[in-house]
Amino acid sequence: KGGYNCDDDDDDDDESPTPLPTPNPTRPPTPNPTQPPTPNPTRPPTPEPTTSPTNPPCNICGEDMSLFIGNPDGVVEFPGQPAITCERLQAEGSAGFIPSITCDRLPVIVNRICGCNPPCSVCGDGKEVDFPNAVVEFPGQPPIECGVLQSLGF
Repeated sequence: KGGYNCDDDDDDDDESPTPLPTPNPTRPPTPNPTQPPTPNPTRPPTPEPTTSPTNPPCNICGEDMSLFIGNPDGVVEFPGQPAITCERLQAEGSAGFIPSITCDRLPVIVNRICGCNPPCSVCGDGKEVDFPNAVVEFPGQPPIECGVLQSLGF
């Protein structure tokens, strides 16, 4: 045989050719993440000013804490002011929205409308109204159900 022989073997069919080295895989470059545009800073809306109470709490029935509003749905009207329920008027008094000079005069004005009376049973001490739908009449007064009379504290 003639020619150039790289191995000592005279036939080339018993050895497989040496494979070429496999290159390491390469990843495509990672693009830099794009940041969204920064919005212009905004300020929260300025709240409307609110009136702060500047007065001590006011019990519209008077300083005697044994008195309570027997008729919370009663409506009180003051000249130049919108009508207000006894319950709402008391809430405003408790929150300090009623000036002291006005608070001192309120019991005389609202007593009858708001039912500012010491708690009592119309049937007598320690007794309860058994027939709240029964109607009673008093001279010079309109007829009234016992249950209503009791809830008013009369």
